[in-house]
Amino acid sequence: MAETIELMVGDIRTDAFAAVPEGPGPFAGVVVTFHREGLEEFTEWKVDHLAQAGFAAIAPGHYHVLPEGVDFKGRHDYLTDEQMVADIEAAADWLAGRADVDGNRLAVIGPCMGGRTALVALECNPELWTCGCVWYGGEVFEPLVGQLPAPGTRERLKRIRCPIAGFFGNLDTHPTPEEVDRLDALLTELGKDHTFRRYDAAGHGFLNPWHPRHHPEAAADSWAKAMDFLHAHLDG
Repeated sequence: MAETIELMVGDIRTDAFAAVPEGPGPFAGVVVTFHREGLEEFTEWKVDHLAQAGFAAIAPGHYHVLPEGVDFKGRHDYLTDEQMVADIEAAADWLAGRADVDGNRLAVIGPCMGGRTALVALECNPELWTCGCVWYGGEVFEPLVGQLPAPGTRERLKRIRCPIAGFFGNLDTHPTPEEVDRLDALLTELGKDHTFRRYDAAGHGFLNPWHPRHHPEAAADSWAKAMDFLHAHLDG
């Protein structure tokens, strides 16, 4: 169901995966932030499954910033939170500009690197989002090469306005359970509406069917709970 489309971010062209359910809508919209491998089969899987669940979905590409010959492993020298926010804003505008999408009912979700990116999006454009979902976002306490502080800092987290659902594996080392505890405590201290679910037998990448540490039970449970969470906040 997902198709590759051209998405304009200002005067920059990038690719995106997009899928919209059949019917007149209006549908709620979800922006999907990808994990480090980018626009590939796992990202397409999420966009497809969101459309099957009744959401219009789009996953913008961020790696247009990489020079020719540099793959995702070299991203830390070029990728900034500011640019990813601009890409996500363009994706949200694409959703809101459709007649079959309700631009007042938008969420942002992502796993791995995309979990961190989803937090950045929730902080930088809090007025856009009705809710958000994060799977094991690593490096939330580490800044990128841009000017924004790390998304796990108090000054950033306090900007969030909407409920968050988080899903983590207790065998993960990126983030560690201690880092999840730290993020949980900060959100609690700031009075942010959030629910974290942890899976004892799961490690990093457990949602991804193509990842060597894919954990089918944790994946199925977390995806089902995420869809329930999205429907509860977006169906309106």
